[in-house]
Amino acid sequence: MELSLPLNYAGDPREACDHVAALESAGLDAVWVAEAYGFDSPTLMGYLAARTERMKIGAAILNVYS
Repeated sequence: MELSLPLNYAGDPREACDHVAALESAGLDAVWVAEAYGFDSPTLMGYLAARTERMKIGAAILNVYS
């Protein structure tokens, strides 16, 4: 069984990445990143990929029209 959770997109992206890195060391397997109201999820997903080692990163909602 793998454990995952959605990433809260409100707030500072650096704090969110620090939180995800800490959760990875605690055993979390995957995080889902949604895009809403001008929040750029592909950029944050790339930053998460650079800050984590084995974390699976998924796009929960990705608006292709904006």
